[in-house]
Order: sequence, then structure tokens, then C-alpha cells
Amino acid sequence: MIRLVQIELIKLFRSTRTYLTFGITLVLMLIIDLGLYSDGDELFNYLLQSINDYFYLEGNLVNGYLISYLALNTLWVHIPTLIVIVTAHIFSSEFEQGTIRLLLTQSASRGECLMAKFICMILYVICFMIVVALSALIPSVMIFGTGDVPVFIDGIQFIQESSFLSRFWKTLMFSTIAMVAFSSLAMAFAIWFRNTLTAVLVVLGLLIVLTLLQTFVFGIFSSWQPFLFSYHIAKWQLFFMSDIPMPSIWNSVYYLIGMTFICYVVTYIKFNKMNISE
Repeated sequence: MIRLVQIELIKLFRSTRTYLTFGITLVLMLIIDLGLYSDGDELFNYLLQSINDYFYLEGNLVNGYLISYLALNTLWVHIPTLIVIVTAHIFSSEFEQGTIRLLLTQSASRGECLMAKFICMILYVICFMIVVALSALIPSVMIFGTGDVPVFIDGIQFIQESSFLSRFWKTLMFSTIAMVAFSSLAMAFAIWFRNTLTAVLVVLGLLIVLTLLQTFVFGIFSSWQPFLFSYHIAKWQLFFMSDIPMPSIWNSVYYLIGMTFICYVVTYIKFNKMNISE
């Protein structure tokens, strides 16, 4: 099994698209830093003008911690998109390159081959999320320094500078679980459709539709929210509330782990029954 994982990792890090996703992430974070460096003060003065008449705000509001928090908002669409472009290809590449028959005739079982790819997918997601976290945090802190963070959740809340890093790393861990679950969905579609582009379009289409249902809830749709994976992926924001609602977060963790397990089982059944002559 270790040898199979090593082979999958070699294939992963020989792929150009792997490094492109890392590079795009770095550029994305750089754009956020440069944009707020030039116009950050004006932007936040505009956002906070409604409370400036009632409160006196002092300190470094446009700081590295705030920018790191804003960078996390790429978790809505940008980061999932970059991740599934690679993770879907991990599973569909064998079909696109015509090496699936060679893979399935090896001495290793189909279950072992699938598990090796699944482990490779998880390792990639972990590496990618670490790159996201470091590229969001380190440059912004070096340029803007640190300070308290105003967060617009249920009104406005101020997260103390001393508690920000622990919240940030907890968000990273939760988001990694969420991205593994999302990648598992892409894995299932990649095996089913045997094409990276189709799998990516389907899974991103689902994300967009479910996010719209979650955002514009009305009537009967409001009762469906707990069943939407986009609803649980968005729970990373709760780490930046004054009082973190851990029961709600744990419910989402269980949901995402269960979703990952179901996607893997469905993929295993499909892959195990696949006709090698197809």
C-alpha cells in the first residue's frame, strides 16, 4: 500500500496542474494584499461608518489578521474550484490517458488502488490548505502587522488579537475536513464519468446551486439547509464568533466525515464492478 501511495504522489507532483493550483493560490493572496494595501483604509472606513457615530475606534483596524480572515472567504468558491481540478484528475486520469487497463491488471487489488488514490487526494488537500493558510497569514502580517479583527457576523463583533491565531488554525482544520469531503464528491463523479472536466463541472454546479438555495432560503427550502453540504462547508465562519457554537460545528464535522465515507463507498462499489474491457 505504501508503494502504491508513493506512485500516486509521484504522478501527482509531476503534473503541471498541481503546481498551477499552488501558483494561482499565491497570486490570489497577493492580489488581496495589494488591493487592501492601497485602498484598505478607505474601504473599512466606509464599512464602519454606521458605527463611527456611536463608538470611537482606535488601533490598527486594517491589519494582517483582518486580511487573513478576508482571504478565508476564498473558501466559498475559489479554493474548492482549484482543489477539485486536481483531485478529480487523480481518479479520472487513468481513463483519459488510457492506462486504466494496465492499472487494473496489477497484482494489487482494485480496493488497494482506489485507497492509494484516496490517500493521495487527502495528502494533496492537506498540503493545499497549508499553502492557503501560510500565504494568507504570513505576508499580510509582515506588511500590515497585527490587531483586533472586526467581523460582520450577526452584526459586528470584534475578535481580540490574542485569540485570533487559535481561531484561524481551527478554521484551517475544519476547512480541510470540508475540502476532503468536497473532493470525495469529485472523486465519485470522476470515476462515474471517467472525465476530469465533466466531474469538475458537475461538482461545481452542485456547489453553486446548493449555495444559492442556502443563501436565498424561503419557505420549504429553509428546512432543507442541514442536508446541504454547502451549508456545512460554510460553518468555518462560526470560529470567528465571540462565543463559538461548538455543538453546531461538531454536527457539521460529523456530516462532512459521513459524506466522505458515503462517497468513498459508492466509488468503491462502482470501481470494483467496473468492466476492464469498457
